Amino acid sequence: MTKIDSSSRPDRNQAGDTSNDPSSDKPDLIVKDDDGALHLNYPARQSHWIHKAEAKQRLTRLSDHIRAEGFGKAAWGFIRNHLFLAVLIVGTILTSFAHGVQTDKIDWHILAVLFQLMVVIEALERYGILSWISLHILNRCKSERGLSIAMGLLALFLAMFATNDVTILTLIPLILVMKRRAHVNMYVQMTMVTICANLGSCLTPFGNPHNLYIYTHYHLSVEQFMGFSLPLFAVSVILILVMLAFVPNKPIDLSRDEIPRLVRPQRAIPFVLVFIAFIVNLHVNTTAVSVTCILFACLVMLVFDPRVIFHLNWNLLFTLFFIFIFIGNVANMAFLQEAMHALVHSPLSTFVSGLLFSQVISNVPITVLLAQFTQQTPAFAAGLFYGADIGGLGSPIASLANLITISLHRQEFPEENGRFLKVFLAINFAALVFMGVLFGILIGTGVLA
Repeated sequence: MTKIDSSSRPDRNQAGDTSNDPSSDKPDLIVKDDDGALHLNYPARQSHWIHKAEAKQRLTRLSDHIRAEGFGKAAWGFIRNHLFLAVLIVGTILTSFAHGVQTDKIDWHILAVLFQLMVVIEALERYGILSWISLHILNRCKSERGLSIAMGLLALFLAMFATNDVTILTLIPLILVMKRRAHVNMYVQMTMVTICANLGSCLTPFGNPHNLYIYTHYHLSVEQFMGFSLPLFAVSVILILVMLAFVPNKPIDLSRDEIPRLVRPQRAIPFVLVFIAFIVNLHVNTTAVSVTCILFACLVMLVFDPRVIFHLNWNLLFTLFFIFIFIGNVANMAFLQEAMHALVHSPLSTFVSGLLFSQVISNVPITVLLAQFTQQTPAFAAGLFYGADIGGLGSPIASLANLITISLHRQEFPEENGRFLKVFLAINFAALVFMGVLFGILIGTGVLA
């Protein structure tokens, strides 16, 4: 088994995905068998059981890393890579002194549903299905505009079902491969994919964590939620197509390779059952159903592919867990309650607060915080929904998808980070202002609330 030419894909050391990093165990995207056939996603060819030698190797790599860097530097590197979670934990501890830890604010149903969704998505990603679909589509592109449109529409589609973060993690590495091959900066393409992932995820309740929270917190029906999301999605598609029309129609040479074939895609079939359990749990909010569905997801993982558990986005789960506690602690502080109620006294003020605070706090925690003080009506749910989803545009920390895109590009091309950020922020804030003003008017005039 050999790797394909390294000149056609990102350098692993530059990308920050090095073998010396004990927390990183990512595979090569494409590999070549001894018979010359290209294959996608090599880990799918491994035995799904975790062998003793492999576990020992992981521990050895970790200990070698700590010895080489020193415990303090290694610990700081871990904290820096999970900075938002670290700050959140510290904030949770500090705010717990006033009224104790508010565990009653933890939404266990959201955590259960999100865990099941992550299991399904990780299986699809692990067996290369998302990358395989993406490569089939992108291999047909012959110009920068065609590539931008294909990537944008693909991001819109994937984000509806695979969440915006997974969409970014699937497509941005592919763009970085193309950037090396075509010698084109790809700033616009990466920015538009991020915008498409953020806006495309608005369509479904499980497109992103804050949608899921709004859907369950306000006890919305599917019809009510789609009544909110369809107008935003429709306007988003129109805006995105208009923006993509301005991308230069220059020819682009991607040095097209043979599309690699999937390896053992049948392994993903049992995870379809987990997706069915996820759909059931999404609509049935009882402790018994949630526990049953979680146990079923764990059973499927243990029987069919225990390795999946190592690649789940535990950072997101723990972040959401501590967000619930932190927001519960803050919501109990009397001096903040009056101010928070003033920020969400109407659907319009809820929209504006969600949109603006997302730029400095990120849209997931601000959604959880503001929801504690709004009226439990569909009109306020709509205001918060529009504020959080549109608020994902704009600043680098407005959404996790923004941070992932910027981080992946910085790891790969650190010398271009400043130039990329200028393009990224200019396009993002232009979209934010347009969408914010338009939906502010629509909500203020009562058209959407």
